[in-house]
Amino acid sequence: MSQVAAPTTLDIFRQWYEDSFTDFKLVREWKDVNAWHALGYFPVYFPVELAEAFDTLPVALYGAEGRINLDIAIAHTQSFVCTICKSVFQLGAEKRLDAFDILVFSNICDVARNLSGIVKRNLPDKTIVYLHYPIHNDTELAVSYLVDEYRRLVNILEETTGIKYDEERLREAIRLHNEKRRLIKILIDLRREKPWLVPFTEYYIVTKAASIMPVDKYNKLLERYIGEVVKRDVRPADRLRILVKGNFCEQPPLMFMKTIEDAGAYIIEDESLIGQYWIGEVSIEGDPLLELAKAYVSNDVPLTVRYHPSLDKQEFIKREIKEKNAEGVLFLSPKFCEPSLYDYIIYKKALDEIHFPYLHLEYEETTSSFEHLRTMVETFVESIMFD
Repeated sequence: MSQVAAPTTLDIFRQWYEDSFTDFKLVREWKDVNAWHALGYFPVYFPVELAEAFDTLPVALYGAEGRINLDIAIAHTQSFVCTICKSVFQLGAEKRLDAFDILVFSNICDVARNLSGIVKRNLPDKTIVYLHYPIHNDTELAVSYLVDEYRRLVNILEETTGIKYDEERLREAIRLHNEKRRLIKILIDLRREKPWLVPFTEYYIVTKAASIMPVDKYNKLLERYIGEVVKRDVRPADRLRILVKGNFCEQPPLMFMKTIEDAGAYIIEDESLIGQYWIGEVSIEGDPLLELAKAYVSNDVPLTVRYHPSLDKQEFIKREIKEKNAEGVLFLSPKFCEPSLYDYIIYKKALDEIHFPYLHLEYEETTSSFEHLRTMVETFVESIMFD
């Protein structure tokens, strides 16, 4: 009798990845087995450590990637809003978000701000939280304000879970997620240095699993996966090294990104899933709520949905190109995404100043035709490689 092969690390990541769009079956099973709660949050950034400290599994809601019909959402929203907002609302309307005890939205854009109200009106039995991050992150009051917002979330978590806030539990959660972010950064650095070892599609599946898997389980698997990757014997191809900007919230279909690489590019770094690692290492010394707030406000890496006037994005992208040895920049803007388009104008001006090649494309998570994309990227790549 033949034996069934044990699943590989990539197989396990893929199972959780597939669960993150519409089913959340593994989230339900995790709750049932471990007597935990679950919290779903709208991207881009959320302090996942706070949920973890209350035995609550934090799960990012990145949309359904075109896997469901958006008929109910279309009837409840304007035609000029991004697709991720429609698909997340559709998931709720179809009761696909029933696994979650709490849903969290924030002020990353006007559409996300309004989405929280629409969801609350149409899902009256669900606990909906609106988390408002500080607007002026270069003022002294930004940190204390954010601490107050986090305390408000803590009160809701206490009421929902019946667990009292404990600083040590939060420090342990921070430690676990610091380790997760450290490992993801290792993977990102590895792709930047040797992108031929890890195709973008594989990297994306592994990193997106971080947005849904229990963090301790994820850390162990990711460490093992990285060990497997560095042993691969793969020859590099003659491809263009490009940076990708703009895909920080609504995610392009995976085939969209595969088409870019197949058209002759190595995506050495991009902004998809940036919320899983952007905050970096959070200190576990002192008041953990304060340290979480300080990490958000003082982070010197630009985040499109965080206004920070003291950060010069134009100089940042110039340094980034040089440090990462990029040969081109690809701007991907979700349709109707104003934050992405604002960043494009800022970065475009910087690249024009140094005569650096770039290409701007739009997409939706429901995009299903990629031939035009392939032609555009192939032409872009060839114009640089044969210049």
